[in-house]
Amino acid sequence: MILDELIFPDHLWYAPEHSLWLREEDDGQITLGLSAYGVALFGDIFNFTPKRLGVHIATDRSFGVVEFAKAAAAAKSPLAGTVSAHNPLLDTRPALIHRDPYGEGWMIRVIPDDWPTARTQLLQGDQAIAAFTKQAERDGFDPEDRSVQALKLIEPRKN
Repeated sequence: MILDELIFPDHLWYAPEHSLWLREEDDGQITLGLSAYGVALFGDIFNFTPKRLGVHIATDRSFGVVEFAKAAAAAKSPLAGTVSAHNPLLDTRPALIHRDPYGEGWMIRVIPDDWPTARTQLLQGDQAIAAFTKQAERDGFDPEDRSVQALKLIEPRKN
C-alpha cells in the first residue's frame, strides 16, 4: 500500500492516530514501530527512551519518548499490555527508526492484555490508507514539505 510515496506493508496492523504499525508475533507478543507516515511527520529521530521492561501501559498511554529535531513527543500505545522487550539497536542507533521503520527500527514489544479486542480498533489495507489520509489532513501534512512537520503540531508551552 502506498500513500504519497509512503509505504505501508499489507501484513501489518496500523493505528493512524498514533502513527504506528503493529505486528503479531508467533509467540503472541505485539511489536510496535513508527509508520512511514510517522517518519515523514517527525523526520530524523535522535533518541528513543522506552518504558522499562515489565511496565504495564494502558491504551493511549506512553510507551516511551521519541526525540526529534528540537522537540520530544510521547509515543502512545494503541493497546494495553506489558512491555516485554525494547529494541536494543536503538540504544546506539536511534536513526534506524526512520531509516528502516518496518525492519530493524521496531521500537518495543508488548504482551497484550486483550489482543483480539485491541485488533478491532486497528486497520489494514485500504482502510488504513484512508485513515492515514484523514489523519494527514487533520495534521496539515504536506508531502512536498521535507521539514519536520510535527513541530507545527506541538503547542508552545504557556508560562
